[in-house]
Amino acid sequence: MDKVELLSPAGSLANLKAAVASGADAVYLGMAKFNAREFATNFNSDFFKEAIKICKSNNVKIFLTMNTLIKNNELNEFFKQISFAYENGIDSVIIQDPSFIEVIKKSYPELNVHLSTQAGIMNSSHATLLSGADRIILARELNKENLKSIRKNIKTELEMFIHGALCICLSGSCLFSSFVGGRSGNRGKCAQPCRKKYNGCYYLSTKELCLIEKIPELIKLGINSLKIEGRMRTPYYVATTTGIYRKAIDSYYNNEFKITDETKSKLATAFSRDFTKGCYESENVFNKKQAQGTSDITRTFYEVKIKDIKLEKRKFKLQLPEIKEEQSKIKRLLVRVYNKKDAILAAENGADIVYYDLFAKDFLDVKESIKKPVFAVTPRIMFDSDIFKIEKAINEKNPEGLLAGNLGVLNLKLNSKIPIHLDYNCNCFNDYNLSYLENLNAYPIISPELSIKEQSEFKNKNFATFVHGKIRLMTLAHKLPEGIITDEKGFRFIISDIHNGCELLNEKELGLFNKSKNLLSAGINNFYIDTDSNVLEVVKIYRKILDGKTVDVTHLKNNYVLGWSERGVL
Repeated sequence: MDKVELLSPAGSLANLKAAVASGADAVYLGMAKFNAREFATNFNSDFFKEAIKICKSNNVKIFLTMNTLIKNNELNEFFKQISFAYENGIDSVIIQDPSFIEVIKKSYPELNVHLSTQAGIMNSSHATLLSGADRIILARELNKENLKSIRKNIKTELEMFIHGALCICLSGSCLFSSFVGGRSGNRGKCAQPCRKKYNGCYYLSTKELCLIEKIPELIKLGINSLKIEGRMRTPYYVATTTGIYRKAIDSYYNNEFKITDETKSKLATAFSRDFTKGCYESENVFNKKQAQGTSDITRTFYEVKIKDIKLEKRKFKLQLPEIKEEQSKIKRLLVRVYNKKDAILAAENGADIVYYDLFAKDFLDVKESIKKPVFAVTPRIMFDSDIFKIEKAINEKNPEGLLAGNLGVLNLKLNSKIPIHLDYNCNCFNDYNLSYLENLNAYPIISPELSIKEQSEFKNKNFATFVHGKIRLMTLAHKLPEGIITDEKGFRFIISDIHNGCELLNEKELGLFNKSKNLLSAGINNFYIDTDSNVLEVVKIYRKILDGKTVDVTHLKNNYVLGWSERGVL
């Protein structure tokens, strides 16, 4: 194995210089749009060309982050930005949407494709689906044993975060900022509501990841790239963290690895928030007393050598896939329920498919009690250590289909071929992604961050739409007590226990009611309901709407929210 790569953040030209001067092997940066840190300074075309010169002069690789969810009307601009960066010499592009891998590989010779941590890759089964990628940036929720397992099972390069801010939610599965703060983390505009107070303390705020002591283990595990988070931070932070990790990595290869208290204290000066080894060693990640960290030094300048080099523009031929127009083939009401009574009520009052938890003790009883197909709901959080258990449960219980919250389910060893629907956290956001999922024989519930109009503009209408129920704002690979938490404005959120963690739900449910008729008019006629309350009335209402009837819901509307259905997330 080659020497491990040290990858540093470059949220601005000053930060890029700090990284290069301090020993980074590679830097990652964003341009004006389509990157997960749109509030960083980022790079316009002139600064980007300057960044290329600096990196090429110092033998440092440069990776462009294009790792947000892309709407259909943004696809041309998205590839135009990649084209500019490719022409001018980037080494790799970091993306979230796996449907772009084939386009990029065909269009841009020798450009490496890295799958972002925003893609939520946490198991070998999911990683194996992405063999076309050159590198996978792993989810931050993996422990040592699950990292070992992924490394053993796949040959693709692996990258992981070793230092910096932690998201408490699984990356790519967070709707908290979007639905509460009006700014989508999946679109690079996170408002960080997790850093605010709930129940009088910083209930969801995390410590700072620091794995410097684990560098020997990570190198022996076969991790190819060690990544520092921090594109929103100061040049001093970038220089300090890069310099310290550079020395630590070099000392390992010189057989003199040692980390002192002084080393860790200096790291703390770069950004002061208590350190944790996070999920890697199952340490407590919460920092409930202090939400924000601070840097001791903010104004420092770093000089780098720039050679007078002439870079020839690379040639490319953009080859975008053709998308066939297609209407949804059948009207269906898809209903997720949480107990046998509601399963029976849903089945008897208009549900075409009932979704029920795979691990519910009465799953087989529910399956035998109703005449409609029962699909098993599989966990959103699925590590390699869970795969055998999930495969075994599916094969023993033999559901008519699956509702999967993790793409790894598409690679499981099942006794029979059954239909697989995908939960909305799988982030189907454009026609290319829908086509990609169809080729994997998966049927998605479309992202609830898209408006009714944006959904109507899909060429292919073979997807379901979330029309009613509690919105899962965050999925956490951590356990918190079940119950209600309240923010400083009095808004309430529900914490609910799930397999391998917990989730945060909006107390007020989504309720589109008669607005759903606009979906029907556009040819979108598979409706998804996810509720544990008032199941009988809700199912009856949407059955009537699907059947073309107008329903009087004036007594209900004020108790529900419309989400992004009217204007779509920015």
